[in-house]
Amino acid sequence: MHLHHTEKAPENADGPVLTVERTLETKTTTRKQWISSNCTGNKKALVIGINYSGTANALEGCHSDASRMYQFITQTYGFSDENIVVLKDDRKLKQEYQPTKANIVYWMQWLVKDAQPHDSLFFHYSGHGGQLADRTGDEMDFEDDCIFPVDSIPLKHASQHEIAASRRNIIIDDDLHLCLVSPLAPGVRLTAVFDSCHSGSVLDLPFMYAAASGKLKEGQFLAEQDAEKAEDMRHGRGVLAVEKKETWKIKEKAFEVKDILEATKEIFHETAEKLFVERSRKGALMDLERLDGLKTHVKQAEKAEKGNESLADVVLISGCKDTQTSADASEDGVPTGALSWALMATLKENPEPTYLQLLDGIRAKLKKERYSQLPQLSTGHPMDLSTVFFA
Repeated sequence: MHLHHTEKAPENADGPVLTVERTLETKTTTRKQWISSNCTGNKKALVIGINYSGTANALEGCHSDASRMYQFITQTYGFSDENIVVLKDDRKLKQEYQPTKANIVYWMQWLVKDAQPHDSLFFHYSGHGGQLADRTGDEMDFEDDCIFPVDSIPLKHASQHEIAASRRNIIIDDDLHLCLVSPLAPGVRLTAVFDSCHSGSVLDLPFMYAAASGKLKEGQFLAEQDAEKAEDMRHGRGVLAVEKKETWKIKEKAFEVKDILEATKEIFHETAEKLFVERSRKGALMDLERLDGLKTHVKQAEKAEKGNESLADVVLISGCKDTQTSADASEDGVPTGALSWALMATLKENPEPTYLQLLDGIRAKLKKERYSQLPQLSTGHPMDLSTVFFA
């Protein structure tokens, strides 16, 4: 593997501090506004694999995922060596290619810089993922999805100070969207693959699709359309919860609150919480106030979701739903991420499937091998899944 670049990451750079100050606004996207990329322009790729050696959360297959993905996109889709950056926590690599927060942010900015219509950008992340409490009010489920750079997980026997410092290096979905999606012009293709836990909406893209039909789901928290149920994996990609959300229970039949419940029950669906309201008048009023606040939150999150629409051709293939984990597995005797293996295996059989065929093929392979995770496909603007996949 040869990495030739005219730009170098600054040595000992702390990296920019990404402070999200989001202005919520409605932006309507129509078919006339976006340009479908034909991927005939420049091709660039950023591939990241993190094994977290020396930590209590070490993985085994992420370096293998990165190496095999590098070979796959060069051999199958014509990406050239000089336009691919690979980051791995491998001591043999220079510091600028270590997957720290600063380097990941730097190379994400390199990936999207000066991208033009019909350019094809490819991003692959294999490592830990998780969720943090949402602090901006833009997440329907009150949680930000996130990824964990190598310097965001402390080594074994780290001090409390080192543990606290490492948490500042977690990258949340708001910042991933700002780095990878927001700068893109209409007609630029970005194919992003996240083989990590809780990654279903890790780029905050507003349009998500049902695998069985390829139809656009009305929202992430509509009634479940998949028959399989989520279950935790023994070796998950990112079973890391820095913070946990609080929920309350409401009983549907205690009081006449059906109109409010209609606006909120989809949110509770994913957590499998039963609805319960205290029988006392005071307790019921308190819960109604909470529900009314939740209804307001739903409207705010939907408005923020509209603001995340993109006129670029942004496609996210994620390893699982936001509520699920992604497996660190072994296939054919090689450590691998289950999604990375299934994606490459599907595309080797058919390098130009439709997006629906690709998603169905990935899920079929995982189901056959008894993985319970359900990969997701989402986009920055509405998309016909009968469109042929190419990168």
